[in-house]
Amino acid sequence: MAINWTKSQEDAIKHTKSSLLVSASAGSGKTTVMVEKILRYLQEGHDITRLVVITFTEASATDLKDSIS
Repeated sequence: MAINWTKSQEDAIKHTKSSLLVSASAGSGKTTVMVEKILRYLQEGHDITRLVVITFTEASATDLKDSIS
């Protein structure tokens, strides 16, 4: 399934020059963007132990874990 990313979402997914904070309103796709960013990072051969991913809710953390594993 292809996702039509917004410009801001695409920018966040492709950002690699430094640390990144993704902050947006509820239901805006933050978790989906972070899942995509992490999956692309891993597909490029990077080590997942180099990532720190913090969410504000257990539901979001569970969504991230379920989507990545």
